[in-house]
Amino acid sequence: MKDTLTGLDQYEVFLAKLQKEIEEVGDDRIVIVYTDIKHFKYINDTYGYKVGDALLEDFVSEFMKFEDKILCAARVYSDNFVVANRLSPDGLSNEEFRDLIYQVNLERETKFREKYLNSRLQFCTGISVIDKNSRSFDAETAVSNANLARKVAKEMESDSCVLFDQSMMEGIKREVEITSYIPKALAQKEFQVYFQPKIETETNALIGAEALIRWQRPDGDFVYPDEFIPLIERSGQIVDVDNYVYREVFRFLKERIDEGKKVVPISVNVSRVHLNKMHILQYVKELLEEFPIPCSLVEFELTESIYLDNTERAVELIKGLHKMGFKVSMDDFGSGYSSLNLLSKLPIDIIKLDRVFLKEGEMQENDRIIISCVVDMAKRLRITSLCEGVETQEQSAYLKEVGCQMQQGFYFSRPIPQKVFENFMEKSE
Repeated sequence: MKDTLTGLDQYEVFLAKLQKEIEEVGDDRIVIVYTDIKHFKYINDTYGYKVGDALLEDFVSEFMKFEDKILCAARVYSDNFVVANRLSPDGLSNEEFRDLIYQVNLERETKFREKYLNSRLQFCTGISVIDKNSRSFDAETAVSNANLARKVAKEMESDSCVLFDQSMMEGIKREVEITSYIPKALAQKEFQVYFQPKIETETNALIGAEALIRWQRPDGDFVYPDEFIPLIERSGQIVDVDNYVYREVFRFLKERIDEGKKVVPISVNVSRVHLNKMHILQYVKELLEEFPIPCSLVEFELTESIYLDNTERAVELIKGLHKMGFKVSMDDFGSGYSSLNLLSKLPIDIIKLDRVFLKEGEMQENDRIIISCVVDMAKRLRITSLCEGVETQEQSAYLKEVGCQMQQGFYFSRPIPQKVFENFMEKSE
């Protein structure tokens, strides 16, 4: 049986063929290559399914140029493909084969980016190897290992092709440990909301803050966001953690208002997972009923990648938040390659220039020019500009020179616990 779009084997047929090859592997090696197209959904959403299908057909045509070296190939689903090759004992090493696939991916990316007008197009590939020492692996395990390596590649910025090794299984165990503990951590209030101040450039006054999650275990050890955030995004638990942050921020602001104390707008982050079911709008509405506060005191930050993953849903969410009276910002602006195109489509209020614009050490002329142009463009579009990652007086002074309206970074303050932030607010009056 064949896939109707690509003409490749259906996945079940592929597994049967691969299993037979594994049982007869001998001294050769069987290499399983699992690839998907990063941001493929953006292609479908932006250019339509006809273009998306054409891209998939072109992709298959590219790797089938090596048909004489392919044992079997299948489209697993959507833009996910798996191919099995045979390597002789005296042929390329596993690492050399990985390097070869990496170079082939780069060539394909360059070719397809030109054809499909999408500079973010990227192939993410995982590779697993079966030899006579691991022939006890069945076909599904071999593909699963390659798929796991692909997932690792997809999370990496520097490498889009990864060779499976057993240590990745330890990462899976750690992921299961963390995700299974999340409900208990929430119930025991192990999560804390920290605040990183935002400063008005012209006056150096405190003008707001960003709410950030921190996790401290009962033994006092911290689990750092870089470790647990990607895991709970994959598991979907990020929605529960985000909702916890939203509730804490609403509660914090309401208590300050009731006590007649100073408040400033607080921004909260929105994970891409919220776009799947859009329950966030109902939850925020319920929070407003429980903690009635001015909506001008809460801002929702969506990363640039969220807009790229599902522009239609992102616009729907922005409009829903605007209707309630909240502001919306684009976080990590400039971290991708389609920012300018997005600005013309999205009704956002604030852009947060990614810290990539502020290199370590002395600012280079090219960086200055880019920042100046982005800030000027934001003004013309009537969008407020904020630059994050400010760490030096020189950077801060330049942002003032070019008219960037707000700043955030270690130069002013690291993320700080609620009590420390309250003192920060009191001193800023």
